[in-house]
Amino acid sequence: MRILVTGASGFAGKYLLRLLSRHNHEIYGTYLSKGEVRDASGSGLIQCDIRDASAVRTLTADIQPERVYHLAAQSSVTGSYQDARLVYDTNFWGAYNLFEAARQLAPHARILVVGSGHCYGFVRPRDLPVRETHLLGSHSPYATSKAAADLLAYQFFAGFGLHTVRARPFNHTGPGQSAEFVCSDFARQMAAIDLGRQAPEVSVGSLSVQRDFSDVRDVTRAYELMLENGRAGEAYNVASGRSTSIKQILKILSSFCTRPVMTTTKSERLRQVDERKLYGSTAKLRRDTAWVPEYRLRQTLRDLFEYWKVSLEDGAPNSPGKA
Repeated sequence: MRILVTGASGFAGKYLLRLLSRHNHEIYGTYLSKGEVRDASGSGLIQCDIRDASAVRTLTADIQPERVYHLAAQSSVTGSYQDARLVYDTNFWGAYNLFEAARQLAPHARILVVGSGHCYGFVRPRDLPVRETHLLGSHSPYATSKAAADLLAYQFFAGFGLHTVRARPFNHTGPGQSAEFVCSDFARQMAAIDLGRQAPEVSVGSLSVQRDFSDVRDVTRAYELMLENGRAGEAYNVASGRSTSIKQILKILSSFCTRPVMTTTKSERLRQVDERKLYGSTAKLRRDTAWVPEYRLRQTLRDLFEYWKVSLEDGAPNSPGKA
């Protein structure tokens, strides 16, 4: 089977390539810049800017994919406030370019578009865990772009018969994640403290926020299962089904550190807009695909902490991330 993975050099993309490579598939992956492909693997990695409609069309014509996993995106909520146009051009128009190329050149392909749990916007406590039937909303340029791409995927299914499946993953983490994201940022700081490379003080934002955290390895398994077994046109949450506070994340990670740690709240780590609590229902995903998560949060965070210890010992930059 010919498979195309956009954003193959990204955090989840690398894990998805490893998963798909276990089978006898002809796999192609896209990346944006050469610096991104150091540890990505696959039978064919191709440089392609998803914003370039002509390049996406040429790629689709050449590969003639039977399965497409669309992961390429600008993924930072905080960064989306700084350059909203880049986020919209990548996350919405990039998706449009891919869907339109598939409609014309690979109309029988199955396409998974990776959205976000952020597309639900603010959710009232009484509506938790949020289900796929909840109205879409937005509280950031990132969330807006993902919600728009989600609706676009449905429009190409309903209007043109394209086999699209919409994934709505909530927060996911694991070894290899950028320190731009909260779990990885804290794990990096804890690892640096444990190695004696940072003062025993962790910079934090709001610790009271509660989010739904999953392991990236469970999330990418869900992607494969929903594209093969999910229903065309449908949306599926990918989540743990429970919320965990940032304070608890910090507590778990600090338990791996051999030194006592203090915390300091930094104003630059506080988001402009943030909801108190969000977590998703996985009932639909489990029903249609038989997906069951394999990793517990503590194990995921342990693996992330150990990843950063090895990375820092090998000379990875010890620069602060954003929560």
